[in-house]
Amino acid sequence: MSMINNEQSGFTIVEIIVAITVAGFVTLGLSVMVTNLNVVSDRTRDLVAATSAAENKFEDLRSSSFLALSDGTIDFTDELPNALSEPRQGAYTVSDSSLPNVSAAVKEVVLTIYYNAHGRTETLVFKEYIGELGVGQY
Repeated sequence: MSMINNEQSGFTIVEIIVAITVAGFVTLGLSVMVTNLNVVSDRTRDLVAATSAAENKFEDLRSSSFLALSDGTIDFTDELPNALSEPRQGAYTVSDSSLPNVSAAVKEVVLTIYYNAHGRTETLVFKEYIGELGVGQY
């Protein structure tokens, strides 16, 4: 008498194909997520670098003499950090304040930074008022 075992162990071809398909979708989702995280990280790095450059320029302007702030547009592209992708450009415009009821002892400074962010040009514009008597004393 012989014993025949009809039970098979292991996976069928259908189960293997389903497992490979599910693993493929999971891998695809993870790769998209990692790519998006890299893009967000790059944008954040660029934004922090540009904002820091603007803050430094405003600090330089505030620490210089008020009388040294002459009206006009000044390019400061060479002071921008190398972390910003090329082409990058920075300029600021100094003019008399356009605020109502403010004396002529206040200058308006509009600072603009352009840089390349993954193939498109990003523009950041900052505006600040610098008074003859110091910060917030006009």
